[in-house]
Amino acid sequence: MDRAEWIRVSAMFEPSAAPRSRSGDWLAILRRDPRRAVEEEQIVCLVCGARFRQLTNTHLRGHELSPLEYKRRFGYNRGRPLMCRALCRLYAERAVRSGLASRIRSRPIVADPELRRRGGMRPVTLEELLTRRDARRAAGRGGP
Repeated sequence: MDRAEWIRVSAMFEPSAAPRSRSGDWLAILRRDPRRAVEEEQIVCLVCGARFRQLTNTHLRGHELSPLEYKRRFGYNRGRPLMCRALCRLYAERAVRSGLASRIRSRPIVADPELRRRGGMRPVTLEELLTRRDARRAAGRGGP
């Protein structure tokens, strides 16, 4: 599905404009590819369909989920921020300006013996599988 088609389909399934029976279809589309729930100015909660700039612990607690459980349930990478792209960019720029990166001294592969024993391996998430598939298709190698 190309970007123009996705925009057309997502406009049909806007929760505010869609009848109640169609919102389930709209959420099903986002759940199949959770990367699409993260937009420039908002992120869509894949449990209830509400839109936020950031999915907070308080909101997720309302669904009886922690951020880690939410990410695991919907196939996000563990390090994925649950916020829109604009807010993520703002925080990254602020961290660079304040020199935050130079003050972080933790290296997970060194600090966690279990991670070192596994050679840094970790479970592959749905988000990574979809991204790799898209990259293969863009390179012209096809794929599933």
